[in-house]
Amino acid sequence: MKLNERIAHQIAGTTLSPVLVKGFFQTAPHYHQWGLAHQIDQGSLAQLNATDLFEFYLRFYLTSRHKTLQAVLREVRVFVKNDANAAHHLIVYSLEDTRQHLLTLEWYELLPRLEGAREQILALIPDVADQVRPRVVGYLETSYRPINRT
Repeated sequence: MKLNERIAHQIAGTTLSPVLVKGFFQTAPHYHQWGLAHQIDQGSLAQLNATDLFEFYLRFYLTSRHKTLQAVLREVRVFVKNDANAAHHLIVYSLEDTRQHLLTLEWYELLPRLEGAREQILALIPDVADQVRPRVVGYLETSYRPINRT
């Protein structure tokens, strides 16, 4: 089945636009690009790259391009293994950013799928309440503007 047909099939009976859905999950990674534009250090760039990969697979899952969370959860595990503190903060940030993006687009149909994924994702991330939040998260909160957001 071709991509356009698959999208049309997956969103049949919803108010979602096939063109916008295709654009949503084909959006190029943007955190790493933002980090390059703001001359973020190499360690933080690696964290942003891991966040991009996580979000890439999350978008595929949300738009039913992937039927399961297997790829998303794999990327969460890898990120946690490499840097649990950064994974916690950046994945939580990405999940909230994705939620806000869906609300802005008025894609309410995808919110239950996001919330179900969120529960499984957060179950894999250790609680890091006693650790210092990575500086890059603060930078994102104050100056991040998505590149080419659909």
